[in-house]
Amino acid sequence: MNDLSQFESVGFEYTKKLKTLKIKNIDDFLKYPIEFIHEKSGIDIKRLEQFSDLFDLYRVPQLSAREAELLYNANINSVEELSHRQSIRIYYKLKNIDEETYFIILQLPTFAQIDEWIYFAKMLTKRIKYGLNIPLILFPMVSIRNASELKNYKIFTLNDFISKEPNIPKIWRNINMKRKDYKKLIGMIGFVKIAGVDIYFAKIFQDAGIKNVKEFKELEADEILKMVKTVQIQEISCIEEIDIETIKEIKKSILEDEF
Repeated sequence: MNDLSQFESVGFEYTKKLKTLKIKNIDDFLKYPIEFIHEKSGIDIKRLEQFSDLFDLYRVPQLSAREAELLYNANINSVEELSHRQSIRIYYKLKNIDEETYFIILQLPTFAQIDEWIYFAKMLTKRIKYGLNIPLILFPMVSIRNASELKNYKIFTLNDFISKEPNIPKIWRNINMKRKDYKKLIGMIGFVKIAGVDIYFAKIFQDAGIKNVKEFKELEADEILKMVKTVQIQEISCIEEIDIETIKEIKKSILEDEF
């Protein structure tokens, strides 16, 4: 589902050129800087930037490749931009595209669908420390390919995953995720379920060697702080410094959840 050929704007010619660099899907494309792809493939840099914008929009849950291309042609070329738009304006822009360009829209999206795209775009661009309506694509080990496969199960958010995953045996295999990455995802989800812990905090804990909530609970607060500081001191840009009080609050939340 994340194959490059599904995007009409990429098409056969560019797909063929990119395949010579072993770029067969969106995840492959995102591994390399655009300048490198331009240099090796000869594809115009502006065209590659267009592809990059399309793939960025495709991260929005419930948005298909075709819909991402329509939004791009409506001058909405990033998740950030989509997050600030109004559904009524997008609807009429798409209606104009259908009437005035070569694009054929067999069925225009409803206002409810567009509202959903905007909502998820907001979720993708905001830091969420409370609640579980977090797009799974935000988790570092979830690739575009994994997210595309999860769409088959109507799993877009952490809430969806928590409610449906227990009923899907070996889901990691079905979504083409390595087992070790799946274990990391489960560990990170355990952290994010704690009030006040977001994906950034969960990643810091895992990078510090604390794999899951069970290990976190067994460690002393000052020991956790020492481990976390070792990781955060190496960050180029620290989103939020984790201090001893934050760690104690998280420990308190864990204990409260157990009763």
